[in-house]
Amino acid sequence: MSARGLVLFGIVMLAGCASVPGTAPLGPPNEAAWQVRRAQLEKLVDWELQGRVGILNGKDGGSGSMDWKQQGDILDFSFRGPFGAGALEVQGDANVLWVRSSRGDDFITTDPERDFARRLRVPLPVLSMRYWMVGIPDPHASFSHTVDDRGHLVMLTQRGWQVDYRNYARFDGYDLPTRMLLRRDRVRIKIAINDWHVFAHPGNQPATVQ
Repeated sequence: MSARGLVLFGIVMLAGCASVPGTAPLGPPNEAAWQVRRAQLEKLVDWELQGRVGILNGKDGGSGSMDWKQQGDILDFSFRGPFGAGALEVQGDANVLWVRSSRGDDFITTDPERDFARRLRVPLPVLSMRYWMVGIPDPHASFSHTVDDRGHLVMLTQRGWQVDYRNYARFDGYDLPTRMLLRRDRVRIKIAINDWHVFAHPGNQPATVQ
């Protein structure tokens, strides 16, 4: 594919990832609001989402659907589409993941980002994405960030990735991301979330930021 064709393909691919209507983060940074929101979101350990993903990695690209279910440390992530992987199922916790695909891949990994890139050409940093998806940093690594006037993350840099938060919408009393762009080197991962389901525990109420 020519460079021009690749660029056009990436634009079309990423533009095709539609999400629910939301609000873009705006205004001067409010770090106090961010600390309140972060503390509340860190308590969200059980949630589900459905959406779409568009990936561009050098000369490779594609888009597909995803479903993610998080129960405490246990994740169940299904992914259908990019790079000929077909249906991809990922299950496990922060220590080890079991990966299966419809084309016959079946392996255990303790470093999914590396193994996904090598085996499936899908360099998804899923262990950190568990946190990034709800709008907070991975607590296991240093980071830098910017926020808006309501304490929403606008940009997060962590583990060599930059995460740009484009839109938020309200679900189950929480402002949660609906459009995100992850970038590292030549990799672009655009995420559009269609629906969130949050299972809050007693004593964990949504943050109210004026």
